[in-house]
Amino acid sequence: MIKAIFFDVDGTLVSFQTHRASDAVLDGLARLREKGIKLFLATGRHQVMIAPLRARFDFDGYVTLSGQYCFAGGKILRRVPIEPAGVAELVAAAQSNAFSCVFLEGEEIYINCSNQYTVQFMEDLCLPMPPVAHPSRALEGELFQAVTFLTRDREHLLLDRAPHLKTTRWHPNFLDVIPSAGGKDLGMDAILEHFHIAPEEAMAFGDGENDLSMLRHAGIGVAMGSASEFVKSQADYVTGSVDEEGILAALTRFGLL
Repeated sequence: MIKAIFFDVDGTLVSFQTHRASDAVLDGLARLREKGIKLFLATGRHQVMIAPLRARFDFDGYVTLSGQYCFAGGKILRRVPIEPAGVAELVAAAQSNAFSCVFLEGEEIYINCSNQYTVQFMEDLCLPMPPVAHPSRALEGELFQAVTFLTRDREHLLLDRAPHLKTTRWHPNFLDVIPSAGGKDLGMDAILEHFHIAPEEAMAFGDGENDLSMLRHAGIGVAMGSASEFVKSQADYVTGSVDEEGILAALTRFGLL
């Protein structure tokens, strides 16, 4: 019996075309809530970046920054910053501005420099460009995630000098950088433990490689139609894309709607 459902945001719940979740899907979520099913976001986004979606639907809990900063009911359930050695490696790689990097702290967001990839990224997500700051700022606080704008042929600029960092990719133009012991699955566990729900009683929707740990961990992992063939191969079920109302189709398929 499914008691909890986790939704990735970009490309899963929110369309890259319309930049919003459809009214039909949000109506479906309201019907799930009436059945007593707990509903959660599980995203690489910072909490500031999900404010528009939260204004339209108040989820029961939030897995943000790819599992490193999780909260529900005003209580922080998990906060795991990147280890100091990893932060130092990231700062050393980014301080020459050889690539653009968004630094995501618990409350603040800043960037070392921008390029065509960051401009496009912010436009695609309908987000303002973060303020510019020197990467060394990350050495002074708690850094939970970074978004490094490196295509696969340039990712060596970071990976060759960052053995203490864990990276995951959900877009060809950038890598998410998270703690070595990080991931959406661990964020899920923090939420599920708080609500006394077992992983096999959870369902998860996602479309990117950063969703893989979550899809594998849930009792039912659903890949969106826009996901790569590898992500689809790791899921229990493949549904339509976000613009095809894939979430509603899967929920109907499993008898939840």
